[in-house]
Amino acid sequence: MNKYLLIIIGCLISCHAMAQGRPFPIVDLPSSANSLAMGGTTTLREGGCYPYTQPCNIFMTNDTAMRADYQFGYIDNAEHVNNYTWHTLTMAWRHEKQALCVGMRYLDMGKLKQNVDKDMNQMPDNGKCMRSFSFDLGYALLLNSSLSVYATVALMSERTLLTTNGCALNTGAAFSSHWHNMAYTAALGIRNVGFYSYQNTTKMLTPLVYAGGNISLPTWGDQKLTVAAEGGYYRGNGRIKNSGTLSIGTAYSVCRYLSLQMGAHWGDEDNYVAYGLNARLGKITMETSMKTPITANVGKMYMAGVGLIF
Repeated sequence: MNKYLLIIIGCLISCHAMAQGRPFPIVDLPSSANSLAMGGTTTLREGGCYPYTQPCNIFMTNDTAMRADYQFGYIDNAEHVNNYTWHTLTMAWRHEKQALCVGMRYLDMGKLKQNVDKDMNQMPDNGKCMRSFSFDLGYALLLNSSLSVYATVALMSERTLLTTNGCALNTGAAFSSHWHNMAYTAALGIRNVGFYSYQNTTKMLTPLVYAGGNISLPTWGDQKLTVAAEGGYYRGNGRIKNSGTLSIGTAYSVCRYLSLQMGAHWGDEDNYVAYGLNARLGKITMETSMKTPITANVGKMYMAGVGLIF
């Protein structure tokens, strides 16, 4: 009984800032500041962080042979003790019709004052650091001028009251083409197929099936408007229920150097609106975004990132 009580407490602690309540909240964090500003969509024509958006996105660019990105995120949990911070570091290489990407994420969930041990015996107060880490490796292949496929694998570890380890597979495909002056992309795939374990217990993760895309068209001069949308469905298991999501975002770019973004997200107990501003100076990109939650008991979120294109 004590073991199960600790498990429940540990899951609540690690997930209270993420409304979904699924294992490993690190996988539910926004893919990038650009993705957050677009409502959580991942089929993007701008921005990097390819292991966490979609590796196929790199084929939508014409000037990217190698790219490095760093992202910082902050969740302001107004009603809770700890605010969360996380760091994302990614690298991507493209050679003709192939692309390889790697990424690392570190989520700091603050300190826990643990008053009981695993046998529920009273202990002196001590600050126990709660954290989560993931390492991701991805590969994308351009099958022809329009169709591409990708697969990524993630190794994850989380420490709260318990230490939990897991692995996940993500895979999908994207179709990109042009019609007159309009460029468009459609994508579909499945994420988070895998398992996690703690102590002597092993369970399956909650997979996400998604479909989305974007449309980009010129408006005046070197300016363009991009609209992206994505829908997803989580297949629940155990106490985790089925849930669906819908994300939509718009971006208006000026001369490829400045982009204003706005997005919204519905479903999965995480309704919000988001705003962002991206800038590009030569080979350097800078991204900022902010999430304003509509759902109660979900903290505000802020992200900023910088990228270097080779």
